[in-house]
Amino acid sequence: MRRSEPVRIGEVVGDFISSSPLFARKLAEARIPDVWPALVGEIIAGYTTRLEVSNRRLFVHVSSSVARNEVFMRRTALKDAVNEAVGVDVIATVIVR
Repeated sequence: MRRSEPVRIGEVVGDFISSSPLFARKLAEARIPDVWPALVGEIIAGYTTRLEVSNRRLFVHVSSSVARNEVFMRRTALKDAVNEAVGVDVIATVIVR
């Protein structure tokens, strides 16, 4: 379909994301490592070795036992904070390893 008026690229991308929930979810999942330090703090983020998302579960790999315990105790609050930070309900549970 040809348009007679030019369209801004932001509008086109926004329309595409809103029409494809799977793409929107994957885009939100990709933003999790970017928002992680702001959610847990720089110290715990420094001990975080890997973040993985699989089947709406966030796997957090932490190298320090003290930091691992802190993340474990805050896992429900972190789930809510991650979902709020990325703007989409992408995480159902946080698993700490």
